[in-house]
Amino acid sequence: MLRRAGVIRLWRPSRPLATPAAGSSLSKGTPSSASSSASISPSSLAILKYPYEVVDTPEKLDEAVGSLLKARSIALDIEAFCTTEQAKQLGRISLLQACSDAKPVVFLFDVLTLTAPTFVKSVESFLRNRGIRKLLFDCRRDVEALSSQLGLKPEGVLDLQVFFTAIQWKLRSVNRRSGMTYVLKSVAGLTRQDGDSAVQAAMTLGNRPVWDIRPLPDHFLEYAADDVRHILLLANHLVEKREFPVDLVSVERLTAQYVEHYAVGKPVTEEADATPAEVNVAWLERYIGPGGVCHFCGAKGHTEAECFKKQNGKAKCSFCGENGHTARNCFKKHPQLLKCEKCGQLGHTSANCFRTNPCIHCGGPHNSANCHKMLRQRKLF
Repeated sequence: MLRRAGVIRLWRPSRPLATPAAGSSLSKGTPSSASSSASISPSSLAILKYPYEVVDTPEKLDEAVGSLLKARSIALDIEAFCTTEQAKQLGRISLLQACSDAKPVVFLFDVLTLTAPTFVKSVESFLRNRGIRKLLFDCRRDVEALSSQLGLKPEGVLDLQVFFTAIQWKLRSVNRRSGMTYVLKSVAGLTRQDGDSAVQAAMTLGNRPVWDIRPLPDHFLEYAADDVRHILLLANHLVEKREFPVDLVSVERLTAQYVEHYAVGKPVTEEADATPAEVNVAWLERYIGPGGVCHFCGAKGHTEAECFKKQNGKAKCSFCGENGHTARNCFKKHPQLLKCEKCGQLGHTSANCFRTNPCIHCGGPHNSANCHKMLRQRKLF
């Protein structure tokens, strides 16, 4: 296959960049829908405009690694071959993305073109350097892939998804993992733009060529660069400002526990968490401490500022405008919360499920009070 060997491609985002919204609402336990006076600094916004550079020759590899060795923190992410939905592990590693505080550029290491031995020999110098913090967002599968496929075990890792969950645990006793879009909005007040739809569609189909084609299209490379830009920006708010009720060292120790579990040189057979969307409760209690509760009513799952008992049911949702709940628990904003336990469909609860509680007049899947057959019969008599 023909490719443009030895060419440095610099690319700036073609789609609209995210713009700042409300500031952080986590440090004082306020509702996620509340706004703060904090704003995103120009230096943080500048990260979103970092161009990318494809590293696909030994010369560019040496230059990129030399730059990263001067960094204090490096945001990392991986793009791998697509697999089936049933596969837990990542496919073959195609790209490793790196964005640091040493140079305003995103390095896209083309592992396929460089070959694994050449790539590993160079990058292990900064991956195994404990003095350089490696920033990831949900490190589990990436760490597993680096270890099982390339024999690399990164040291000094800080998982920002785990960091955010640790904050939620300390405030509300919640161990649920949150996606990048939600964390950026909650911590940095940044509305993340959707990624390239063509890339997302190709990856969703699975088990087809996406990251294994060469040369990669420019919009694929831009898509790959986006996550590490956001990870580095997120670190500026979570790590540098240190306004949250969680000790950074404790989160690093918790992350190290995940690295030890997943970086074992082969695919993991036993997951660390009860479900993929949770953080291990026993590990949270060990490294972060006991979970927080509402200081007003003593219940878990919310803070005093979110407590309905304190507000006498006057809480107003900033999303739909209705009273009695906040945007965190709004069924209109999060329809997945309104899921029927009997039929599995969204939009209603089991108490209002017409499939399991059909019309008493005709047996149809609708409310008995609105049965057309019953209404017609009433008109006749």
